Amino acid sequence: MTARERILCAGHGGTPDQVPVAPYIGNYGAALMQVPISKYNTDGKRMAEAQARAWEKHQLDVVVAQSDNYYIAQAFGVQIAQPENDTPYETKPAISSLDEVDKLPTEIDVYRDGRMYVYLEAVSRLREIFGNDVAVRSGGTGMFSLAGHVMGTQNFLTELALAEVDEDEEKLEQISVLMNRMTDGLIAFSTAVLEAGCDFVVCGDSAASPDLISPAFYQKFVFPYEKRYFSAMHAACVQHNAVSLLHICGNTMPILHWMKETGADILEIDHKVDLAQARAVVGKQCCLMGNIDPVAILLEGDPDTVTVASQQAIEKAGQDGAFILGSGCEVAQKTPLENLIAMRETGRRFRYAEVN
Repeated sequence: MTARERILCAGHGGTPDQVPVAPYIGNYGAALMQVPISKYNTDGKRMAEAQARAWEKHQLDVVVAQSDNYYIAQAFGVQIAQPENDTPYETKPAISSLDEVDKLPTEIDVYRDGRMYVYLEAVSRLREIFGNDVAVRSGGTGMFSLAGHVMGTQNFLTELALAEVDEDEEKLEQISVLMNRMTDGLIAFSTAVLEAGCDFVVCGDSAASPDLISPAFYQKFVFPYEKRYFSAMHAACVQHNAVSLLHICGNTMPILHWMKETGADILEIDHKVDLAQARAVVGKQCCLMGNIDPVAILLEGDPDTVTVASQQAIEKAGQDGAFILGSGCEVAQKTPLENLIAMRETGRRFRYAEVN
């Protein structure tokens, strides 16, 4: 099997020839090739070239066209600052309250607005470089996280809580409008990255973590929109032979039973979750991806530490396929290359007896 075939097989719930290995290596690729982040996330050609050259060193099963979380949010009016060699940070939200939600655009142009075009160019170039040999992944900021960027996360969460406590129907309707516009924006971007040649559509909704909001809030204010997103993307994924992925940071065990019902093909699990417990909840309804600790293991550990952690992850969730060995979250820029190679080699050594 090629790396891409291996990823897609596991992502669709099958059993490939060996465990696919796909840590989330966006800005890591820029750092490895000494490309400043400010150049990497504003130039699709440089992003693709950096990822391609990084792949020559680590030869993982995936390359990742990703850098930051504001490329969609900027299309809605969010303002950012861009340090020379660090990820951008927000300087001004698009709106200051739910009362201003109607000021947001009802549609965005993914080829013109924000910086989405950078990621689309990077995906297209990576597909040209690797053909069908290596899987190409891009980002996709989740709708709840996007809403936080657009309104300011603390402000958004405060208004959300007050609307729920006060049972304010007007505010609750404004939340619905906001979340639907964010969902539409993510659908538009994800449709475009599939057309550009991406193998994943991604909803990375870290602000929806139980570390930040209650499971009850997730069920009411996030789950319906994530489910709408994955339902909308299903036919496009089938058409492009792609897979869909949901990632939420933190300990997601309290909401994992809802996450598996969103319709995502893959649930990317953070290191805070025990993979055996996650597999017990999910079964083989979804492929599990993860969940090596990107700091304590990949950044601060050594190859032996990474090997042991990778073997344990496979034993807990990868014995019967439907599993991709990955990082719990984004790989840190200063992660030793030899640690990623150790992770790769552990996956390659685990070969399945039967191949679907």
